[in-house]
Amino acid sequence: ESKPNTVYAISNVNRDKNALIEIDCINGNEKKVLFANDTLNVVEAQYSKRRGKMDFVVYETWKKEKHYLNDDAKKLFGNLEKLIPDAESRIIHNDKNEQHFIVRTFTDRSPGAYYLYYAENNSLKKLSDINTSIKENEMCEMKPISYVTADGFKIDGYLTLPLGLDPENLPLVVMPHNGPGQRNSWGFNSDVQFLANRGYAVLQVNYRGSTGYGKEFYASGFKEWGQKIQKDVDAGVQWLIDQKIVDPQRVAIYGYGFGGLVAINSAVANPKMYKCAGSSAGVLNLFSYLKTIPPFLTSNLQMFYEMVGNPDKDAEYMRQASPVFHADKVKIPIFITQNSKDPRINGNDAVQFVKELKKLNSPVTYLEKEESKSVLNREEARKKSYAALELFLQDNLRKR
Repeated sequence: ESKPNTVYAISNVNRDKNALIEIDCINGNEKKVLFANDTLNVVEAQYSKRRGKMDFVVYETWKKEKHYLNDDAKKLFGNLEKLIPDAESRIIHNDKNEQHFIVRTFTDRSPGAYYLYYAENNSLKKLSDINTSIKENEMCEMKPISYVTADGFKIDGYLTLPLGLDPENLPLVVMPHNGPGQRNSWGFNSDVQFLANRGYAVLQVNYRGSTGYGKEFYASGFKEWGQKIQKDVDAGVQWLIDQKIVDPQRVAIYGYGFGGLVAINSAVANPKMYKCAGSSAGVLNLFSYLKTIPPFLTSNLQMFYEMVGNPDKDAEYMRQASPVFHADKVKIPIFITQNSKDPRINGNDAVQFVKELKKLNSPVTYLEKEESKSVLNREEARKKSYAALELFLQDNLRKR
């Protein structure tokens, strides 16, 4: 029953959350809403070519959930879900008759596997594991948390606790996610598992400005780097301290990209809360970040100005939110790693920042990642940076 001149789209036009709608191609109008909900945000949808229907939408809360749009789909994919009850699944491909599906599964404790699903007799055949060396029973669970900030914002995040330790008075590593936009999702995260395996609790925060919670929440983080975004992260740490889960004397913060910006800003703004801070390929300067936006995205520059700041109008704020200008205010040990040839960041910022810190006799660890064509050398470089990070955290979060 496929409809001519109809497009199915995930849209947030005139609404806060993403919905699945039908659009009339003749006049461009929204024709019908297939799924919309004031509290749920649609992130994916599946179409059946054979039946000419939308089968389901996926909305994301702390995990991704399916909402079925017809009974055939509910029966088919419901059967599949029963075979992998505790995992999340993605359909990678299917045959024309929609009887055979290649499915990828994963959990918070396993990067997952590929399966072939036979709908006609409801059976799964494993094709391959993503990484056989990871033992699921040695990995740690990623649990949802939420708390309310001083200015009344509900913030969601994830807490991963180390195995075999009582959840009290633990050392903590906060991992703010990259941006602008983006979010943490439930699933296997090798950095989180690495840190939890070393005995740290790990906190991931979907601070305001993260995607996945609607337009209002997303926009509320615009130009709040170094300001409300920092406070959202701090509030999560304070909440864990109040719950007695975390030792207030042993808190570190570490992130990639904009997560690195948040982490190093924390060293500037809140050295009482954090014992040390680290950044990997971090954005340390909002002005030079805007210069690294590739040519094919320059049409979006206005949008980046909204999110990050406009260098002509918001220079003062951007300077305040760029840690590269505030080495003199850093009073805690800093860890910085980057590949200075990475086109997405300005490598000179980190080099400059590290120089300033050294001049001020501030403890700083700088690790230059080599760019390598060979997989083995890349693997070596990764091991080196993980080992350095582990040592840095150990030195600064030692048992007191």
